Amino acid sequence: MEDLGIYQKVILEHSKNPLNFKTLNPCTHHSKGNNPLCGDQVELFINVKDNLTDEICFQGAGCAISMASASILTRVLNKKKIESANQIIKNLIFMVENKDCDFSYLNDDEKELLMAFSEIKKFPMRSKCVSMSWSTFQAALKNGNYNTESKL
Repeated sequence: MEDLGIYQKVILEHSKNPLNFKTLNPCTHHSKGNNPLCGDQVELFINVKDNLTDEICFQGAGCAISMASASILTRVLNKKKIESANQIIKNLIFMVENKDCDFSYLNDDEKELLMAFSEIKKFPMRSKCVSMSWSTFQAALKNGNYNTESKL
């Protein structure tokens, strides 16, 4: 039961009722992610307009942590400049890897959503559950609208 600390209320809410759980067609950027160790899968659909994420949606299946992570990604990274999105992703990954991170530039709501994953650092095997959708987002931006796979 030690694992229960990672299932904070925010994570449970986002896993049961994920935001933006739909496809987006057409979209400017698209990528699929897969974590074969635990079976998590995510497919991200992104529209980028004027170097700004204009809309982000996802489909997928997996554990509560991976689904909540994808849902929170669609909330936190939407309407962000690409450079800002990459900075947020870098800091989120640092946080789950128990490295120094900085979210001081985000609003309180966004910080609270990301901090829901702060306990993951105590469970290194679960870090990919959080980071998979964020890495898939980066792959989508890098590859454009292609059917790419980001395997962890």
